[in-house]
Amino acid sequence: MVFLRTVGRFRGAAPLVGVLIGPAVLAVFLLLAGGGTALAQSQSGPPSTAPANPIAGSAEPPPVKTGVQASPGPPPATKTPGYAEAPAQIPKVEQPSHAATESLRAWIGLEVEAVEFQGVDRARLDPLPQVLPLQPNKPLRSEDLRESLRRLFETGLYKGIDVEGTRNGDRITIIFNGAPALFLGRVTVAGSKNDRLTSQLQRSARLTPGTPFSDSKLTQADKLLQQTLQENGYYQGSLARTTTVDAADAQVDVNFDVQSGKQARIGDVTVDGNAGMPLDKFRKKGKLKRGAKVTRDTVSRALTGLEKNYQKEQRLDANINLESKDFQQPTNRLNYKFQVAPGPIVTIHVNGVKLSQGKIKSLVPVYEEGSVDEDLLNEGNRRIRDYYQRDGYFDAQVTHTRNTDNPNLTTIDYEVKLGDRHVVVSTRITGNKYFHDDIIEPRLSVHKATLLQKHGNYSQALVQADVNNITALYQSNGFSSVKVTPEVKPVPARAPGKPEGLTITYAVDEGAQQKIGKYVITGSKQIDLPTLVSLTNVQSGQPYSAMVISGDRDSILTYYFSHGFDHATLNVKQEPQKDHPELIDVAMNIEEGERIFVNRILISGLSYTRSSTIAPHVLLKPGDALDQSALLETQRQLYDLTLFNEVNTAVQNPNGDELRKNVLLQFTEARRWNLEYGFGFQAQTGNPSTNCPNPVSLIQLGINPTSYTANCGPNGTAGASALVLFNVSRINLWGRNQAVTLRTEYGSLEQQATVIYTFPHIFNLQKFDFSLSGGYTNAQDVTTYAASRLEGTVRLTQRPSKPNTLIYQLTYRRVKVNPDSVQVAPDEIPLVSEPVRVAGPGITWIRDTRRPSPLDAQAGTYTSVEEFVTDNAFKSEANFNRLDVSNSSYYKVGKKNYVLARNTRFGYERAFGEAKFETIPLPERLYAGGAQSLRGYSINSAGPRDSLTGFPIGGAGAFVNSTELRFPNPTLPYFGNALGFVLFHDMGNVFTKSSDIWPSFLRTRQPHSGTCKDLNPADQQKITNPTTQAAGTCDFNYFTHDVGIGLRYHTPIGPIRVDFSYTLNPPIYPVIITYGTQSNGQPIAPYVGNAGHFNFFFSIGQAF
Repeated sequence: MVFLRTVGRFRGAAPLVGVLIGPAVLAVFLLLAGGGTALAQSQSGPPSTAPANPIAGSAEPPPVKTGVQASPGPPPATKTPGYAEAPAQIPKVEQPSHAATESLRAWIGLEVEAVEFQGVDRARLDPLPQVLPLQPNKPLRSEDLRESLRRLFETGLYKGIDVEGTRNGDRITIIFNGAPALFLGRVTVAGSKNDRLTSQLQRSARLTPGTPFSDSKLTQADKLLQQTLQENGYYQGSLARTTTVDAADAQVDVNFDVQSGKQARIGDVTVDGNAGMPLDKFRKKGKLKRGAKVTRDTVSRALTGLEKNYQKEQRLDANINLESKDFQQPTNRLNYKFQVAPGPIVTIHVNGVKLSQGKIKSLVPVYEEGSVDEDLLNEGNRRIRDYYQRDGYFDAQVTHTRNTDNPNLTTIDYEVKLGDRHVVVSTRITGNKYFHDDIIEPRLSVHKATLLQKHGNYSQALVQADVNNITALYQSNGFSSVKVTPEVKPVPARAPGKPEGLTITYAVDEGAQQKIGKYVITGSKQIDLPTLVSLTNVQSGQPYSAMVISGDRDSILTYYFSHGFDHATLNVKQEPQKDHPELIDVAMNIEEGERIFVNRILISGLSYTRSSTIAPHVLLKPGDALDQSALLETQRQLYDLTLFNEVNTAVQNPNGDELRKNVLLQFTEARRWNLEYGFGFQAQTGNPSTNCPNPVSLIQLGINPTSYTANCGPNGTAGASALVLFNVSRINLWGRNQAVTLRTEYGSLEQQATVIYTFPHIFNLQKFDFSLSGGYTNAQDVTTYAASRLEGTVRLTQRPSKPNTLIYQLTYRRVKVNPDSVQVAPDEIPLVSEPVRVAGPGITWIRDTRRPSPLDAQAGTYTSVEEFVTDNAFKSEANFNRLDVSNSSYYKVGKKNYVLARNTRFGYERAFGEAKFETIPLPERLYAGGAQSLRGYSINSAGPRDSLTGFPIGGAGAFVNSTELRFPNPTLPYFGNALGFVLFHDMGNVFTKSSDIWPSFLRTRQPHSGTCKDLNPADQQKITNPTTQAAGTCDFNYFTHDVGIGLRYHTPIGPIRVDFSYTLNPPIYPVIITYGTQSNGQPIAPYVGNAGHFNFFFSIGQAF
């Protein structure tokens, strides 16, 4: 291809050199004197880096006219039928003027006085102009001009470049005049009220922010959006596209305004082929009801429904395809045409064993794949064989035959020969010297028989998997020639009638271990070598591992990418030494490339959110190295604000060799109003009853307490408590990361309404969060009473480090016990039910190092220390301080990764001041018992009890220690390895005084239990402790112990927990005031109550 062209701008009669470079071609034009001739040279793509002489050659081409030629700009906008478009306003480049020409030969060797850049701002080009070969005060050379053009074009900032020049005596000025390239900015879709459809449309446009802009991309996007609309049933929709050019930032924002119109309805359905059913039934099975809305899932739902119907009819090889769709514009109906070949009826029999039809369907994959071919039938052989081998039939053999004599019937017969049943007696590993058995055994899938797997776990597939795992372990540690040979040997039955045994031996031939010889890193220029070495794990002399070397390569490249070297590459060369082939020399050669820096941060999409709100979370600043990891962390932190539905980060001109690039941050703000609702429940023994008025209330109502038939025992009832949640929140208050939330709960045991104002990272302090809350709660979480609470709290949360949290708070609350519900001695009801104001400061320290998950920790610790002081100086009506300390730790034990978990809680309360302030209100006392505490008691029922009613009244001291042994999950039928088991032991109690804790530590029997059998009301009404109003002769100062077993079913949200406990030494207590009647109609007489031995709990998450 040859181009003859004259371009230029002259001052006086100065000669010109003209060069054009574009995306597809490069042309260098030489204007010669004498007749106005021009030589032209062109090539596809960017210019070659090979040196060339642009004035070579003596042939004189024919004369051409001189004139003015504009630099090429973006192609003209194209119109799409049915679409309205507001075209982008593309900035125009100043047109060069025309002047006479002069021989270019006179320019070569002249001194370049200046180099100027037009069309693209020089500031955007910096620092490239300073490093171009063409520089002021140097002679003009064709090679320098050519290389400078190539470098400028590869920045990606130009659509085309003209080179112009002026001469002033023996000095010349070179001008690079180019049409600036434009890039995609923000792409939005508006007009649709369906958020899901809007999201689909935006994704389907395939317009990636930051990439080069072109009209062809917009045309393609129009088609893709129209296609997406039609897929969702909108055949009458229309699009209006507008583009807005931001010349300063060289980007184009694109907005699609969608008018979806009415959704099409299902029209006629026709079937080619023999469907084997009437058309009405075909429609019904495919859910193709006439007049129903067409959605994105209409066709897939129809095909799935029809395939299921054919499978029920045993037509497993049915073929159903959508042949065509025909939209009828006048009626807005979409007609469908299907091609159907139902195929023969397929019957599958498994002979030699008894298998349910459901089990056959799960083992033979033709049912799930919906087709019958030999590969799937062979896979059925393997699955059936493995199924029986796992059940102890290790010699099981499975074959199949296929009979297709009848074109309407295909019969598949699986023949199973089970052989004798065996037991895996042992698994052994021999020949292993480098790795101990403890390292290899956890990688084995074949296991010997256990209590839960009475035949063990064995199949040929599992044996092969074990061989692969052992081989991979050795190869990753330098044993490239390792061989693992499995050997299965029979073992005679241990007793007559018992199955024969098998021993599986894995014989390991380790071979020679390869190690790292020389390890060198070369090519680093801008990053010092010690920094790179510190990133690597490979050292000379250590075992050779391709995985570790690959990890080092990734670490080095990640470091380069995070420091602005976007085009860094690293080549790894590995070869054995000639004299010592067991030593592998590793050489890593780095090609750093240019370092890229941030030019500007371009933010868009903020309508309500203030820029100052997001600024602390934008980790890149202009002038920083372009750190991709910082960009990802910026995105993560911005998502964590919960102010945005979407945060897109992009680099403008990603493929250009620009040294300073713009970074795009594009936001889609979340709705400021949110509604949340949910439902939950908890099942356990000892649920508090909510319909138990106290005897005084019953008498006032004219009801004899002895005739009241409700189940109102001190230990509650077994059952479930339901809970409904409904929350309303308003985020992005005043454009800041602040929110106000109304949280409501309504359940059988608790009703709550709370307003919470949150201000995370208050005053841009990243380690501090502020909150203000107030609300009302009415709850009965203990059988003794129902209490209401009107509370307000000011809280400041500090996170000095990742595991540590400090919470400072000031609390005011008014606590009132419902006098009709409190189950204590009648003369104490007025005292304990009197409203009390509690106010004071508190501080909490939390340290959490649990891993891998707080809901299912296997290592680490969790510690919390809470101190709360209430004093009349804060207008409190009760003076006391509370210290509550809890510590949990987790340890892996043994070779099989058992987890030993422990939790200890110590609680202490002390009243002080005048006598009128000494009594601690019932709701403020310490309680224990329940799913997360002493599992030997129902919820909050441990410790002292009312001396007349037997209901728990809490105490001023608490100590609880729980220990669990969590077993590794076995592989079980139906459950796989999702079900785990736990053995646990709990000990402790609640005490009237904290000073009673330590003297009671070694007591395992209730002291003076005989006094608890005293049913004389006069003896049991004597006050023994004014702080908690404890009375009576019964003593609860001892440690109770319970043991139990728990089941843990692991789910993505945490383990579902069921615990069964048995209390070894439950307390007894007097019950003098009773409810109900005996079976003979007589009132229940006073009796000695017992906390009971058995309890169960159902909840989510581990106990601690």
